[in-house]
Amino acid sequence: MRGVGLALLLAAMPACALAADYKPLVCKSAVTYAGPALHAPVAAPLLAEVPKAALDPQMVARLEVGFLQAKAATKAPAMTAAVLIPGKGAWEKTGSGDQPPMLFWASAGKSLIAIVTLQLVEAGKLKLEDPVGKYVAGVPNGDVVTIRDLLAHTGGLFSANEDLKARAEHRAHTLDEDVKIIARHGAFSCPGERWRYSNTGYALLGKVIETVDGQPWQASVEARIIKPLGLNSLRVLSDGDKAEDVAKLVSAKEAPIEPAWAGPAGPAVGSAGDMARVWAALLGGKLLKQETVQAMFGKLYPMFDAGSFYGLGAMAVEVPDPDGTKSLWLGHLGGTPGAGAVVAYSVKDGVIVATALTGDGSAAATANLLLRQVRSPH
Repeated sequence: MRGVGLALLLAAMPACALAADYKPLVCKSAVTYAGPALHAPVAAPLLAEVPKAALDPQMVARLEVGFLQAKAATKAPAMTAAVLIPGKGAWEKTGSGDQPPMLFWASAGKSLIAIVTLQLVEAGKLKLEDPVGKYVAGVPNGDVVTIRDLLAHTGGLFSANEDLKARAEHRAHTLDEDVKIIARHGAFSCPGERWRYSNTGYALLGKVIETVDGQPWQASVEARIIKPLGLNSLRVLSDGDKAEDVAKLVSAKEAPIEPAWAGPAGPAVGSAGDMARVWAALLGGKLLKQETVQAMFGKLYPMFDAGSFYGLGAMAVEVPDPDGTKSLWLGHLGGTPGAGAVVAYSVKDGVIVATALTGDGSAAATANLLLRQVRSPH
């Protein structure tokens, strides 16, 4: 799990880049991709419904043991986990001690923004090839960076949270502030040429959603995902939300952010069961058309670490197994100092697993441990 853990950390905490690291580019058009080899397209499955029934008692017992082992190994003050098996049932557990039972999903929440964006595309309110400059002024190369680029992190945009001065301020920044920061740094590549994670890209998508859907992006996520699925714990954070019902982020490495500071780049808090049900609905054809879900995994760009790939608001991660084979996970990871999260469908196991924790432990390793408990009675 070392590779997955590294990808998680890097996705959450990109190395701080300086303007001197590259010469900003002014681009008249998109260019051909010139990065490392893409992953082959992945055929996303159409999952059967997950019944509300509990899993069999022996499996539940193993998962309970695995949860306690993971919580002890990660030293997580708070942890939530869920396992959903289409056609069979579900298990979930939260252990938060004296902390609230809601946990922060960090960048795993980007998928909610991606789903709403793609719903708006399906509704004809938006096109993937629309330039972001149509909706937000001042974005470097905004007349050629597209909505598709923002979803896939291929727009060549700087991520404002990497600016050293902005990080030192340790506060929330408005979209206008973020746009000024990325404009000051300039684009590091032309659209389509390279893959580079940009939280600001998802902040821009939040503004796009507001413009075309006629309401705050938080209201769009609630109306289009949370309410239709009947999710009781999952919610998205508003600007200035103190998140007093959320387990406190704790890190020995770096001062944690306040969860609401992440904005559309990491908007969700709630239980693992609810986050897993979002992905069960997505892969079950309840949130997007099947061809749209396939497109989310149709062009997969290599991420920071070998085995991790990014599509349209979704990741495909190759996870080494003890027998020398690999499992393919379809989902999204996330993290920030003091919190980690992952929600994924394991193709090999036919299982959706989700876990979020506080502290500096690995959510991905926790998810892998739970999948091993599903596989084996030993």
